[in-house]
Amino acid sequence: MEHTPKPRQMEILRQLMISNVPLDVGFFMTKLQKSDRTVRYDIHELKEICAKYQIEIGYITKKGYYIPSAQKTECAALLIHWEAGSKESLFDEEEEKRYWKLFFCLFVQKGYITAEKLSDTYFVSRSTLGRLLVRMEEFFEGDVQLDAKKALGYRLRGEELTLRRLAVRFLTSRFKGSYTADDWYLLLPEELKSRIQLNEVRELSQTIRRMNGKYNIWISNTAYLNLIGYCVVRRVRLPLLEQTETVSEREDTYIQELLKELSIGNLGRNEQELDWLSAILSENGIYVEKYQVNEALISRVINRILDCLCRERKPEEFDLESLSQDLYEHLKNYLAMSRQDQQEEENEYVLKEITEYYYSYYQLARKLGNQIEEEIGQSLGVMEICYLAVYLYKNSIFTENGRKNVMVVCATGKGLSHFLTLRIKHVFPELNVVGQISPYQLSKASDLKNVDFAISTIPLENSVVPVIKISGVLLEDDIKRIRNFLKYGKLVDELPMKQKNEASFLSREDSVFAEEAQDGVPDENLAQAAGTMSRLILSLLEYTAKMPPQIHMSQDTMLGLVIHMSMAVPRWLSGNVQEEASRDYQREYERFRTSYPDVFQVMGKFFSLVEKTLKVRIPISERTAFFLYIIEEE
Repeated sequence: MEHTPKPRQMEILRQLMISNVPLDVGFFMTKLQKSDRTVRYDIHELKEICAKYQIEIGYITKKGYYIPSAQKTECAALLIHWEAGSKESLFDEEEEKRYWKLFFCLFVQKGYITAEKLSDTYFVSRSTLGRLLVRMEEFFEGDVQLDAKKALGYRLRGEELTLRRLAVRFLTSRFKGSYTADDWYLLLPEELKSRIQLNEVRELSQTIRRMNGKYNIWISNTAYLNLIGYCVVRRVRLPLLEQTETVSEREDTYIQELLKELSIGNLGRNEQELDWLSAILSENGIYVEKYQVNEALISRVINRILDCLCRERKPEEFDLESLSQDLYEHLKNYLAMSRQDQQEEENEYVLKEITEYYYSYYQLARKLGNQIEEEIGQSLGVMEICYLAVYLYKNSIFTENGRKNVMVVCATGKGLSHFLTLRIKHVFPELNVVGQISPYQLSKASDLKNVDFAISTIPLENSVVPVIKISGVLLEDDIKRIRNFLKYGKLVDELPMKQKNEASFLSREDSVFAEEAQDGVPDENLAQAAGTMSRLILSLLEYTAKMPPQIHMSQDTMLGLVIHMSMAVPRWLSGNVQEEASRDYQREYERFRTSYPDVFQVMGKFFSLVEKTLKVRIPISERTAFFLYIIEEE
């Protein structure tokens, strides 16, 4: 077909069509497992092909490629048109993929499929097809057999669970590195995609997440992909099988309720399906039988954890009852897995997030983990420590307040709004930031029923929701203003004058100061230096936004930090710094490391960024000065 892109190029177009944000070359390199050069060549060719159909593939510097939203409907129709005429011969595939295509083609058949239909589907002769089918049986090493009848054709023969496991193995290998139902659906073999809809994959994924949340089940990414793969395969196979009696109506266990939710009506709700699902869950580290663990042991472990927690922190900082329940459910599952010598696999993303942004909870979790290890006599893996940290954060009192939905408004909807959003999330964990928009977008928004109020860096008039006017970096006065609004709501306008001025959210002007450039400085050097300094200051503000909630940065603190760094940079660049810190500085530096590990972790990354950017070394004395600004002790 003229102007038809290659399958890989169609996949690129499909990803651009379903994405709401620009996608860079790195995304496609990971997705397609191709080099930078190959991806760029494919995109270049694809742009030329799409241009013939008046479809634009745009590009935004440093962000990536996109398709204008107005053209996505036309793009979807074009993709369907291309895919309808893009059947490929089996000989266009690698040898291993030929056998998998034949496997899935037979896998989705209810009865026999004739040799003629298979030949027509894959553009091969009957003699060639016969040889491929024989080699396919050899490829699967006896797990797959073919039932062949001269008049009827071929169908798969083998144990049902074994066939499903084979299909899941293939799907999991394709799903790896993808995290959404839309991605999984696009990665399905065409033979499966023709038997299941995208909305079904989404529903299956949501069901698993909902049930895991209800029963407090924690599984790894790999286990989740295996489970969603099995559910997709099961949904495709169920209409092809004879059904037996239904399971009893009791849904008092995780496995029974999950099976009910995954099934359509009573289809597939029988004892055989229950046994198969149990086997799949157990293989992936989910202990689904009735917990036969030592209740006294769990009780002792939880008591030791709570005693240790109360020694390390104030009891009122946590909801101990809720924490105990979470620990009880998690420990039952963990002890059951331990009996089967199963360990949770490490997840680099989770480890990085928890050890970087929740470091104090991770440190506390390590101490609590010691109590578990001493009681049960075995070491905990690093992921178990991370789970403990998550439970601690989840049951912290400051996360228990009612969450209000907030919209962040700035002049363009971009700029510092991202930084402001980070600050708001860290200072006010009870608020849920639902979006960042410009005043124009806010004025045109027709559906704001889920937004409780807006936080704006500029004055707004005639807004349909209450607006809190703040500066662009969430200083101390801004924090007070938001807290008073949360306390008094719209009544803030009726407060006595002193409180009203303090908490006003109408039209307080920001204080913005700018210095003119000195004469005689070359424009090019000045622009470069100013750009570097601006980036460093913005980086400093962004890193301070990652401070734990208990670290409140006052206006004086923020201003002092910026001024201190502005004056320190020339010293660092000139090398005019004291190389060796005095004992007092050393002692203070180590005290901050021990007493404030989360702050130390965040600022350590900032210092590394500065040293890499300026090619300097920041000594301990200079680092300690930053900590003295940030941590205001009585």
